Amino acid sequence: MGYLALGTFGVVAVIALVYAQIRSRKLLSKDWQTLVSSIEPMHMRGLELVALDHLNPEKNQLRLEPDEIWGLIGGSEGLRRMEHNADLMIALAAYVRNWNYDQSIIVAERIRHDSLLLKRAVRRIRWGARLRSGRLRIPFYAHQAAASYYLMTKRLLALYETNQYLLYPVLAEAL
Repeated sequence: MGYLALGTFGVVAVIALVYAQIRSRKLLSKDWQTLVSSIEPMHMRGLELVALDHLNPEKNQLRLEPDEIWGLIGGSEGLRRMEHNADLMIALAAYVRNWNYDQSIIVAERIRHDSLLLKRAVRRIRWGARLRSGRLRIPFYAHQAAASYYLMTKRLLALYETNQYLLYPVLAEAL
């Protein structure tokens, strides 16, 4: 019985890895314009307020209420868009390798790490909402998701501003 569970877990893990690999290869094979045009718009001012509330704590750390946080990040649609855009930002950072290989690899890895934090927070929000047991933690995960997405956009924009200033304005407008 234990071997069956272990074998099933192994097969599911391999399928997930293959799926992730195929998906990332598909993204890396797209041209720059296609990647940028695939970015879904976010309400960045609201997202920035939530992210900075998390990243730069002040004396009054209970400034934003949970409903306010949820509205500022765009609710479940905002979470879906953040997740979608996260993969695109990794591919856009990797695209800079054409001009500055070393820096693009480092920044892409940082963005990938932020993406993992974002996706983990989104997954926990979804499970908490489904199970109704983790509802108290949802605002904390929303803060984490917003902060991760905010850092990803800042890292990507700084990378393009430094290495490809001609493409920077188009990317900044899309994000």
